[in-house]
Amino acid sequence: MQETENLGLPYIIAAQAQKHVTHNEALRALDAVVQLAVTDRDLATPPASPTAGARYLVAASATDDWADQDGNIAAYQDGAWMFYQPQSGWILWLEDEGIAIVFNGTSWVSLDGGSMSVNPVSLVGVNATADTTNRLSVASPASLFNHEGNGHQLKVNKAAAADTASLLYQTGFSGRAELGLTGDDDFHFKVSSDGSTWNEAILIDKASGEVSFPNTTLSGGGGGSGLRRSLLTNGDLRINQRGFAGGSLSSGVYGFDRWKASGGAASLSRNATTGVITLTSGTTEQVVELSPPGLAGLDVTLSVWNLTDGSLSYDVAGETGTITAGSGQKSATIAIPGGSTGNISVKLSPTSGAVTFDKVKLEVGTDATVWEYRPLSEELLRCQRYYCKSFPLDTTPAATNATDITYAAFDWNISNIATQGIMFPVEMRATPTMTFYPNHGTGVAIGNWAVLTSGYTTAPCSVSSWLSNRQFIVNLLLSGHGLNGSGTFARGHYTAEAEL
Repeated sequence: MQETENLGLPYIIAAQAQKHVTHNEALRALDAVVQLAVTDRDLATPPASPTAGARYLVAASATDDWADQDGNIAAYQDGAWMFYQPQSGWILWLEDEGIAIVFNGTSWVSLDGGSMSVNPVSLVGVNATADTTNRLSVASPASLFNHEGNGHQLKVNKAAAADTASLLYQTGFSGRAELGLTGDDDFHFKVSSDGSTWNEAILIDKASGEVSFPNTTLSGGGGGSGLRRSLLTNGDLRINQRGFAGGSLSSGVYGFDRWKASGGAASLSRNATTGVITLTSGTTEQVVELSPPGLAGLDVTLSVWNLTDGSLSYDVAGETGTITAGSGQKSATIAIPGGSTGNISVKLSPTSGAVTFDKVKLEVGTDATVWEYRPLSEELLRCQRYYCKSFPLDTTPAATNATDITYAAFDWNISNIATQGIMFPVEMRATPTMTFYPNHGTGVAIGNWAVLTSGYTTAPCSVSSWLSNRQFIVNLLLSGHGLNGSGTFARGHYTAEAEL
């Protein structure tokens, strides 16, 4: 036998000449494979300027001086490459990766036999140092989570609803954006300019899936044109088609659009300059029109802004409570009874003495979101579903009002009645109650329009059977006015009411 069984080291033979050559060859091999540690295992081509004694695990498809040495140990010794074929059980330390691998007789695998499992292990750092908080730490240009035949899920679990399960985006280890379940089970999108103060950008309700924008004022046009959370119409009382001057209202009588006195007289006013609303006494109510099943079983949130001088009592679908005074937005969440399947009423009254506030909002869900500004034109159309008029917006309906509106070329019929069809500005909630106002001369009774003869003469008005929630046909009784011909001119105004 000329060499050892395991490492193949040459023996010194008896009476051998130049014994040092054989001895040095064995030492060279031992230097290469004992305490085996290699610089790299990913090279298929020899490095241009290797360090003396450097060792490499030759990669597949090797070329140049490493050709046909795939999987072997290449050691740069005495200015030349020497190669050593691994034996089953050899353990090798990869210096660049910081891990140990073993040769299983066929290929190099992890020490546990090839599964690369680190289960369980307390800390894992990939090109980085893990700690007790960040127990998995990775420093890398990218991270890949690939499927294994079908789909792939990335799961972030938390212990309780009040905990956080989220993705946090940072700049210089300071938070700038976060998305996930932060402090509850709704889905949040938050941003920060300094990592300390956070602003909610988008909120998705866990129960309904409804999306809200807590720090975005939604206005007409653009992406916000279809996003409307408030169930109330004219929540800031700026629409005032009836020309209510503020003050006392009898029970059931409307003042500002969509708001009426309820359960008795109420006293209500609004400062047109500041927008401050004063509810002095009584109860003001708005009935919210809903289609079945309505809001049965859902939570709603009622908000008022800048409530001063006292608390505000509310009654929403029969559920009562109090909102305490305070600056900014003050709110209360109400559970709508399961049997409330249609329209609901919202009633507000001062707890004791007069109170002031800026605006009021009712929305589905438990989150009190920011005030939604709707353009005047849009809010007016919402109001006109329940009450509309031909007068200009800022003109109070009255018989002596001189603002002209002329309807021309009335058609005649055999009964000496002139007729004209007129469309409402919107489709009204129901067939309305009509009131006609003359607008020429003084002392003319409501219910008449002015008809042009040699001058203007009043003629009684009525509506035909064609009255609907979309249009009406006005009839003018012309007999006794000496009119003839195929048409005439008439002037007048109307109001149409279809409140709930």
